[in-house]
Amino acid sequence: MYEIVCKIKLLKAEFRSQKKRTGELSMNVRKAKDFLDKAQTLFSTYKEDIYLTLVKCCRRVYAVAVKLEISMLQQRAKLRWLKDGDQNSKVFFRKINLTRAKHGSFRLLKQVHEIRRITPAEASFIVTTVTAAEVREALFDIDVESAQARMVLVQHFIEQRGLWLDRVCLRAVGEFFRTGKLLKQINTTLLTLIPKVNMPTYVSDYRPISCCNVLYKVITKIIVKRIQRVLPLLINYSQNAFVPGRSISDNILLAQELLAGYNQMRLPERCTLKVDIQKAYDSVEWDFLLEVLKLFNFPTHFINLIEQCVTTASFSVSLNGAIHGFFKGGRGLRQGDPMSPYLFVLVMEVGSALLRYRVRNATQFQYHWKCKELGLLNLGFADDVLLFCKADIPSIKVLTDTLSEFTTFSGIPLTSSRLTIADCRPLFDKVDTRIAGWNHQNLSYAGRIQLIKSVLSTLHTYWASVFILPKGVLKMLERKMRSFLWQGPSGGRQAKVAWDQISKPKAEGGLGMRSLIIMNQALMLKQMWRILQNDGSSIWVDWIQRYRLRHTTLWTFNRTTGCLAWGPLCLSYPRGVEITGLPLSSTLSAVLQRHQWCWPAATDSDIAEIITLLPPTNPSTADTIYWRSNSGKFTLHSAILLIQPPSPPVHWQGLFQGKFKIPRHGFILWLAVLEKLSTMDKPWVPRSGNGCVLCGGQFSESHDHLFFKCWFSKRCLTILKHKVRFTWPYLEWKRGILWASKRLRGNHLVNAALRATLAALVYHIWAERNRRKFTAASSSADLISNRVVEDIRMRIMAADVPPSLQTRALYRNWKLAWPLGQ
Repeated sequence: MYEIVCKIKLLKAEFRSQKKRTGELSMNVRKAKDFLDKAQTLFSTYKEDIYLTLVKCCRRVYAVAVKLEISMLQQRAKLRWLKDGDQNSKVFFRKINLTRAKHGSFRLLKQVHEIRRITPAEASFIVTTVTAAEVREALFDIDVESAQARMVLVQHFIEQRGLWLDRVCLRAVGEFFRTGKLLKQINTTLLTLIPKVNMPTYVSDYRPISCCNVLYKVITKIIVKRIQRVLPLLINYSQNAFVPGRSISDNILLAQELLAGYNQMRLPERCTLKVDIQKAYDSVEWDFLLEVLKLFNFPTHFINLIEQCVTTASFSVSLNGAIHGFFKGGRGLRQGDPMSPYLFVLVMEVGSALLRYRVRNATQFQYHWKCKELGLLNLGFADDVLLFCKADIPSIKVLTDTLSEFTTFSGIPLTSSRLTIADCRPLFDKVDTRIAGWNHQNLSYAGRIQLIKSVLSTLHTYWASVFILPKGVLKMLERKMRSFLWQGPSGGRQAKVAWDQISKPKAEGGLGMRSLIIMNQALMLKQMWRILQNDGSSIWVDWIQRYRLRHTTLWTFNRTTGCLAWGPLCLSYPRGVEITGLPLSSTLSAVLQRHQWCWPAATDSDIAEIITLLPPTNPSTADTIYWRSNSGKFTLHSAILLIQPPSPPVHWQGLFQGKFKIPRHGFILWLAVLEKLSTMDKPWVPRSGNGCVLCGGQFSESHDHLFFKCWFSKRCLTILKHKVRFTWPYLEWKRGILWASKRLRGNHLVNAALRATLAALVYHIWAERNRRKFTAASSSADLISNRVVEDIRMRIMAADVPPSLQTRALYRNWKLAWPLGQ
């Protein structure tokens, strides 16, 4: 480990000198662009080979500079949604600036027999020797974009130097697990302050996130993998956060069931306590944590490893881009440490076990209504806890004796009636806040689409996986997304395409955004599938089987009995039964007689023959339920297809595929294919002359005319035919798209570049039309064609295309210099 610390220290001087040599990356991009513009001007003036070579060199330098700048900005802004977006550096800078701006009890526990402990066999696995495969898996599991910027360089170095990884990194990690000694240089942490409120004023308004270095994360990820193997055996089913195989939505659903009817006086007395404790992670005492690990029978050597990781941490604070101070920690678990959530769950389990211990020894304690059979006392959401008991003083006193072990409850609303639009106001506010922060940014249509798909359409998912949200809420969310897409910051624009069309899959002519209503139904089907499976891993499913479905089934469940979360979804089950041709009240005897299946008569003789081939049932084996898919397992995609069967694909879907697609170009081409651009022949476009501005108003403007009957667009086609061999049949627009979808299909790189050329040409022609119509500025057909060629050339050079015969043909067609060393 000392060797790796020394080697990384030697890299500091190299990093500093490299920064001096490369300079400021954004300035490099501007300089490279200026050099490229000057080289193109010289070549267009003198038409000599030496200037053509200069243009090629400047183009390559510019492409490399842009790639480095985008990588740097992604690390600083951490905008993952822009990975496939417009790569708009203005958005990066605004995001960075915005981020900167808003920026004696131990003895008692040993008597608690409710704590589950690790067996010797499980303990032997935890302390097995670390293998090279474990180290590599932990290393490559680290998210490069979320890692500390300085350590990203080290990680890239490790990824590209496999020999160095084997000789140094593996030896350093193995040394720690063998000796239990961790150098302080490995456990230094950079504290980044993340605002918890819009306008932070006090230190308490910030959440400190620890940026640990790569080698430390490798070590702790290996420890976490081993803890995860035994965690489900140690943690009670009342705690579902961070436990493999469990879902935190189970506790939300069960809490919703228990709180149903709290506004009704006729039901038994009940009490639910919501507990708030500040600074949950930061308040954990190290001595207590180590005692907890001993209590669970973790091996002594394993506890020493965790102690080294937790207690040897030292910190510096990152504030306004500068690093301040250097100090050691005194207590608490670091938010950002891969190990912290799992250690905290173990601490919380001790509190839960202590609560069960006190209840067992309390003679006057009475359980909450419908909780005694499961022995349910609390529900945990990591550091969020609900406590349940009967509404009497002795029972409540038992709970208050253990309140110090619990922390805050989550922000999901728990109501005693169905969710209303007013209950979902926080969801609307969250969407409005995101949109307000983006409206002042220079986003294209493609950039807004990417934001809607990756951010806005996922904000409701946590709610939708637990509740059947009112349709009014989902329609309001879709209305907000539609307005953001079409109106942007200016407002007042009409939607060019219906939201139903946008919500279709790309293969069906849409943009791949699913309907929020269908997504909510599919997520609820997942919960009902878990009820049918009943594999014993969910406390919520156990409760449903005991209290809701004790004398009935999902097929005959009375959905008016107060089940708030999933009950209304039973509306879809009668339809499922009717598909079989049986009445809703049918029993097993209706389809099984004398060990033979007797389904209703099929309309197809082949289907009837298949049904008769089903083997007789075996009464000695348990029934197995399969989902209607190839694997027999539930998937969200298959549930969506079950609710909304796919439509026939459109013939032009392939025009938007390929390595060289540019999103903003593709969106305008998509509008053009649907004939939804605001040409003058559209009835909603204000009349200010129907003539085409590209050809002097001689012909009326329409999609057929712009693409490509106008002499301006024909001139662009002629230039592109000579430059990159892009041809067009001069048919009407719809027939031309049909021709292109057949002629340019396939994965060949040349065809992919030509498809991108079509999208770029349509984009720049439409942009030129708008420029002439609204600003009185104009560009020649030669300049428009050059812009198209430059856009695709830059895209080709920025793409990671492996060397092959296709690649050589592509570079030759686009007159690009073959990269050195390939």
